[in-house]
Amino acid sequence: MNGAWQKNLKISHKVTIESLFSRGVQSPVVGTFVMALMLSSCDFIRKSHGRETIFDRVISIPKTLVLDIPKLSPLCDEIAGLKRGFVKVENSKLYYEEEGSGIPLVMISGGPGETHHVFHPHFSNAKSFAQIIYYDQRGTGKSSTDDTGVTYTIRQAVEDLESLRLALGIEKWAVLGWSYGGFLAQCYALTYPERVIGLVLVAAGDGLRNVKMKPSRQGMFLSQAECDAIGKIWTKEHAGKLTLAQAGYNAHLAGNWKKQNYYKPTPNEFVRAALYNWTPAQGFRSFIGQDMLKISLDRQFDDFEIPTLIFEGKWDLTWDSDKIDFMRENHPHARVEVFEKSGHAIFADEPEKFFRLLKEFLETSSKKTITYKPGNRLTWPKPLSELACKVLMVTSLPDTEERAERLSEIYRQAIEENSKEADGWERLFFTFFYKKGEAKKALEALQRYEHLAKTQDPEKLKEYSHCIKVWRGQLLDLLGRRAEAIKCYQEILRDFKYVNYNCGDVDRKWLEDHIKKPFALD
Repeated sequence: MNGAWQKNLKISHKVTIESLFSRGVQSPVVGTFVMALMLSSCDFIRKSHGRETIFDRVISIPKTLVLDIPKLSPLCDEIAGLKRGFVKVENSKLYYEEEGSGIPLVMISGGPGETHHVFHPHFSNAKSFAQIIYYDQRGTGKSSTDDTGVTYTIRQAVEDLESLRLALGIEKWAVLGWSYGGFLAQCYALTYPERVIGLVLVAAGDGLRNVKMKPSRQGMFLSQAECDAIGKIWTKEHAGKLTLAQAGYNAHLAGNWKKQNYYKPTPNEFVRAALYNWTPAQGFRSFIGQDMLKISLDRQFDDFEIPTLIFEGKWDLTWDSDKIDFMRENHPHARVEVFEKSGHAIFADEPEKFFRLLKEFLETSSKKTITYKPGNRLTWPKPLSELACKVLMVTSLPDTEERAERLSEIYRQAIEENSKEADGWERLFFTFFYKKGEAKKALEALQRYEHLAKTQDPEKLKEYSHCIKVWRGQLLDLLGRRAEAIKCYQEILRDFKYVNYNCGDVDRKWLEDHIKKPFALD
């Protein structure tokens, strides 16, 4: 089955693809949007003294939700001489901004789902030594969206970035990626190394698929009361009672900022983060998230010649501290700088040191003569089928009756048309698996996936063959077909040595317990 789902799938707990986007962005307390806003890290204007930090552990939860977010203009409006415009790319257009002069430096924002606003006003500090290029990725901010989601892929994002360079008439540039943007920056540099004079990774998504990191520290400074308050906001947002901006704003007021920040944002920073930093199109995070987990950056930089500077915050709670060592190992020729009083937004927390080092790096790297290794090093994931795209787009909506009806309609049409798209049936299986009363649909989808995958994706089918038996047994239990379910569990138990970690909670005891007692949804 889909590795992006299975690697973290917990058999006895409800899991969605949105909760599996990347190492360190999983949260047992909040839902998709609140989890994503943790990565936006706000619109900071930092001072080195007199600011509340995570170590103060102050609990200040508003008694009521704030529905009327104060009105503030975007910081773009306050930057003198800022050039703005759009460039055409394949089947789309990208919004961009420019300021400063010097070495071209393109900024890639994180999330996935953030806009260019997260870099304002901080990177105006670099306009004296760099031509700073901000842009909104396809599916975010002011750039074009895709109602089908088909073009929301890492490969397309890389091509969009290259199209932006060509449209602006830049021969070579330095590439800076923050958070998820760091993952995308690495993919771009591996695809178009001849166009990159320097790679800057700021609290970057690691892209490592073959290492085991310690869990995220995002709950380290949160009290139970704050966790409870944030959880309630998430529930109400998905019930359609709060807009995305309202949910994000109230979550941060309740303490959600402590999951990645070092300093507490100011009131204006909270407002601008909610209004401008986070405007992903429907489905954008779902499509990009499932795509990025299919791309491995392990050992891709062993002979990488492009000068690389890695910035890491000691208190970036997105990961544990071992992430820094893994980045060093995967980028053996890079310079790594660790900031002692920084969270995820290093450029905001310790700006003096950050921009001094950035200036030194750009000036040095731009003078180096580089022997580029030829060609793209990445293997791009296979595009999703039409059926898979339809399911993924709908499942990115809030969990409402309308969404359930639309999914049922997609399922009905797929049955009528006898769809031959294995990945679409795979997604339909996971969509219905944890829905009460939908076990019959889930079993049908699983059986169709298994049949089609024999020719369309036999390697994946073989890898997850035992997991499929587990899921089949669970569904048979839910349908009251107890004898058949027990047979599935017994078959796995006899061959248990081949069951791998992708089967989640399933171990020998789990199987023995469910031979005695039927599986049931929580």
